[in-house]
Amino acid sequence: MKELEYPFDVNYLIKNKKKIKKQLLLNPNLLEKNIAILGGSTTSEIKNMLEIFLLNNGIKPNFYESEYNKFYEDAMFGNEELDNFNPDIIYIHTTNRNIIQFPTMYDDEKTINDMLR
Repeated sequence: MKELEYPFDVNYLIKNKKKIKKQLLLNPNLLEKNIAILGGSTTSEIKNMLEIFLLNNGIKPNFYESEYNKFYEDAMFGNEELDNFNPDIIYIHTTNRNIIQFPTMYDDEKTINDMLR
């Protein structure tokens, strides 16, 4: 689909995502994949854009989205719903806002490595 070729008109894609999706779903040979999006922020618009680009490439995604800012808990402590979803791909969407504590210039190397872990 020409609208999904670089350079993209982002405003057009956002405005017409439902129409584009409907047209792409007409492909009878789509490969289904389960994709979990674990996010530290709102991921609904990312999911919508990812979906149309995947459909354009012959992949019909089924999505699981973590609750807002629950990416760490879902990944580290288990989540029955996520486990049952059985994702083929896990996409972790975070930003610097999700960092709880930054190192200071006075921290030694061990402290910084502990923070990274």
